[in-house]
Amino acid sequence: MAIKHSLYLRYFSVDDLTQVYNLACQALSERYDPTLFMTISSSWPEGFIVVGSPSGIKAFILGVTTSPMSARILMFAVCPEMRGMGIGTILMGRFLEECRKKGIRVVSLEVRKSNNAAIRFYYKAGFQSVDVIRHYYNDGEDAYLMQMFL
Repeated sequence: MAIKHSLYLRYFSVDDLTQVYNLACQALSERYDPTLFMTISSSWPEGFIVVGSPSGIKAFILGVTTSPMSARILMFAVCPEMRGMGIGTILMGRFLEECRKKGIRVVSLEVRKSNNAAIRFYYKAGFQSVDVIRHYYNDGEDAYLMQMFL
């Protein structure tokens, strides 16, 4: 699916690992073991979607099913130079479409309490804050638990 000029959506492939890992390190505060991406992607390949371009991966969303009717977004990243261009909205829409196809009714995620831009984005996408998870991140910062009902 084409989105803007030469950007396109597709499922993650093993060839994307290095670029996805580098984007995660650039855009997200937590650090992850690269093997985690491969392990998680094998459990629900349609829940790992990337935005590609001729110059590489520009965004990705990685989700897992937590029960037959629920999913959790583990990671969501858009490269800094592409933020505010609607790419995240399109990527989230595609992920939610995959959730609906699978019969998922509830999607959840965690977000840093200090990440105001992400919180605004998630509210706009239809998520609601349902709880605070104390000391969720490695540096001790709290997270909001957010959910959306499909």
